[in-house]
Amino acid sequence: MNKTKSFFRQYKYEFIAFIVNVISASLSILLTTPQLAFLIAVIVFTLSMFVVIYFRTKDRDFYFLPLDKPGSDSDWVGRGAFKFIKNEMCYEITGSSVGFIYPKTALWDDYVLECDFKIIKTSLGVIFRAQNLSNCVMIQLFNDRIKSHLRVNGEWIVYGDDKTSTNLGVDNWYKLKAYCEKRKIRINIFSGESELLDRHITIPDTIAVVVKQEPSESKESKDEIKQILNIDFDFGSIGFRNFGNESALVKNVFMEKL
Repeated sequence: MNKTKSFFRQYKYEFIAFIVNVISASLSILLTTPQLAFLIAVIVFTLSMFVVIYFRTKDRDFYFLPLDKPGSDSDWVGRGAFKFIKNEMCYEITGSSVGFIYPKTALWDDYVLECDFKIIKTSLGVIFRAQNLSNCVMIQLFNDRIKSHLRVNGEWIVYGDDKTSTNLGVDNWYKLKAYCEKRKIRINIFSGESELLDRHITIPDTIAVVVKQEPSESKESKDEIKQILNIDFDFGSIGFRNFGNESALVKNVFMEKL
């Protein structure tokens, strides 16, 4: 469904231009002389071409990425393994400590993400509001719980670990719908038409981090103090992240700006 909808949305200006051109050409032929009809057709075709070019150069407000063939990762940025799995016709994310993000959504604030996923080992990490590879929000989807992380200046910080009533089986395909609005992330997981999970997660305004102080002349050991940092994840890219024994497959990624 997303594939068909995205196709028509992606080329809607071309379809509109085609219909306008056909109507204008038909009317000019019926109501004017052949010479004038030709002139009107040229003018309308030229104007429609410039209108299509104008809208094509504007920022896109949605992307549909099937991830069903090699090379589909060309616009993604990250480190580790984001590779095509031929027998599944999708992509596997694993061995990536920082994850992979889609930079074309870097300036988006509120958006919805949909994708199909299958957990191979342990979990799937979904990235939101990534300002870069060192600063983002990540939600990990496990078999029976959700872990919420912040990545601040390259350091992963867990700020939520919630048990759920779901039982996401390994090697089963599920659909994820995630709505990221202001400081709220809503996670919905479906198996077919059945909703398995509906969970709301808040992105915190501040976070406590441990800072090590260098030893002074009177102290030989380093002191550790907690420092409260104000954090700002009001916009940023969408992505995925798995590391260590974590591995998952993703496909049919649909992203739309709200």
